[in-house]
Amino acid sequence: MPQPDGFLHIQELRMLNLNLTGKLAPELGQLSNLTVLNFMWNHNITGSIPKEIGNIKSLKFLLLSGNQLSGPLADELSFLPNLLMFQVDLNKITGSLPKSFVNLISCRHFHMNNNSISGQIPSELSSMPALIHFLLDNNNLMGNLPPEFSQMPKLRILQLDNSNFGGTEIPASYGNMSNLVKLKNGA
Repeated sequence: MPQPDGFLHIQELRMLNLNLTGKLAPELGQLSNLTVLNFMWNHNITGSIPKEIGNIKSLKFLLLSGNQLSGPLADELSFLPNLLMFQVDLNKITGSLPKSFVNLISCRHFHMNNNSISGQIPSELSSMPALIHFLLDNNNLMGNLPPEFSQMPKLRILQLDNSNFGGTEIPASYGNMSNLVKLKNGA
């Protein structure tokens, strides 16, 4: 359907499993009506995730798994109020998780596993009200498991294994997570 400006706009960009190489262009952030950005399983897309993607307020699915993306996650990626699925697993992402990701209030699936993300998991992320899957296993995380995660009302799967957490003690408050069906924190 033509938009109020009289033009047709791209709503979905599905470029998965095409053996693409190169970097994601910052100009992707200009696709203001995009709801799906999918570059999964190309294996040779490199560079960082452009912070300009945070300009796409309509984005619901950011799917970049199975590439060679590297560098830290930009705070600007938290400016996506409609994002339902944020998948960047199986890449080479480094740095810590931005506390600003708490602003991803619609996010249900947060898949950051199999990267090189480091540091403590921000306890602020426990305020993500819609989160169902929280996958951070196989990273370089450290510190302790935030007890605040027990306040996540819809969380069903929490995977944190194969990281560098101080001890394997699971906070007692996790016993109150009535919707949790899977918790992985072992080696």
